Amino acid sequence: MNLYTSHQNKIIGSIDRAVTDLAQIHPLDDSYYAKCLEIFEANSDQRLGLLSWLEANIVAKMSQDANAILSVGCGTGAFDECILRFARARMKQVTYLGIEPNEISAAEFSQTMDKQASGQIDVAVLLQKFGEQVFEDQFDLILFVHSIYYLEDRNDAIDAALKALKPGGELIIVIAPDEALNTVANLMWQHQMEQKSWFSDDVRAHFDARGLDYGETRIGATLNAKGCFGEATEVGRNILDFIVQTRLDELPAGLHNDISNFLMSITDGLGVNPCLPHPVDIFRCQKP
Repeated sequence: MNLYTSHQNKIIGSIDRAVTDLAQIHPLDDSYYAKCLEIFEANSDQRLGLLSWLEANIVAKMSQDANAILSVGCGTGAFDECILRFARARMKQVTYLGIEPNEISAAEFSQTMDKQASGQIDVAVLLQKFGEQVFEDQFDLILFVHSIYYLEDRNDAIDAALKALKPGGELIIVIAPDEALNTVANLMWQHQMEQKSWFSDDVRAHFDARGLDYGETRIGATLNAKGCFGEATEVGRNILDFIVQTRLDELPAGLHNDISNFLMSITDGLGVNPCLPHPVDIFRCQKP
């Protein structure tokens, strides 16, 4: 099924050709990426929906004794501090480990999460990529919250995560569907990384190929796009830069305009309360 109108497909084709012609696309540097991510998340209601679902369906059903949790690509800890707060309210002991290759984000994770450290809570972060250290039968819960896109071999990462779980432990993968908001980013990603990004269909295909039982849930959400178009505000520019994973103002004018026109074409309520669709899928797989 074609998700787009003929006009939108025409714009996408123009973007694809322009991106292919670029000699190089510069990714966001670590500091600016971390800033844009937090602004992007603060302007979406997706995080609230995810946290509500995880609290009710995962954390609330875990053992009330001791649990070890691993967050892969934990970022600044803005998401994980909420999960840890849920956990400490119902568990006797929590070991919470983050893995994050961005030095700036990892430092902020430590600062954020250490505030909850106590005799009940043990928190640590590893400044590295997932896979550099091998884990086996160590965790009750492993979280990939919008992080699996950035791994070199996503199939190996899922296999390694399942190996790292204790028997009965759960793997949670939070990932975007291959839909409108991610169209431009995927074109950029293919050119930057020389590989396609991963989306929900790819996670589904992995579990099916391995013959694993899994569940999936769609969380509907929207992204506040106020300030993104026309005379864009600084916050609007940060949001757009995060959506396309590069600085829009460094792109050729024609490509910049095509990207803006496409995003406006998928925006609801252009004018007073413009919103972009920001759905997310949650996959859960329990280790036998």
